[in-house]
Amino acid sequence: MVAIGAVRRPHGVRGAVKVFSFSGEIAHFEGLSRVELRRKDKVWSANVEKVLLQGGVPLLWFSGVTTPEQARDLAGAEIWVPRDQAAPCGSNEYYITDLVGMTLLSGGDSCGEIIAVVDGLQAPLLEVKRETGTVLIPFMSQYVGDVDTEKRTVELLVPWLMDTE
Repeated sequence: MVAIGAVRRPHGVRGAVKVFSFSGEIAHFEGLSRVELRRKDKVWSANVEKVLLQGGVPLLWFSGVTTPEQARDLAGAEIWVPRDQAAPCGSNEYYITDLVGMTLLSGGDSCGEIIAVVDGLQAPLLEVKRETGTVLIPFMSQYVGDVDTEKRTVELLVPWLMDTE
């Protein structure tokens, strides 16, 4: 399963929601019939009754959600689907789900495990767990090199980013 977007806010008076696409692609939303909605404290399945792509924004109608108030309750929930229903990744594109659990390498040696990816001002930040705690590494080409999805490794180009003292 991969996260493909997040519910933003209600749209109209019949329970539709506006969705933010994590990949920027929206065509794959049209084929959705069942999704998993996730919040930190809750995970639940939802049937998708209707999808409309309007001005580059997916609008979704979920079964049982018929009012703006019910739609507002979904705001912030991430939309998860099986990988084959997600937009394919392009060159040098990765789903956050794929990065979590990878080993960060510096000079060919392991220097930590990526345990999360968090939003940063200029770029996503890799949260890396190491023996002495965690550190945040900007996921930018000047700091991070090769991402090998088969070996599950990410190359760190700037080793001093691991120094926390």
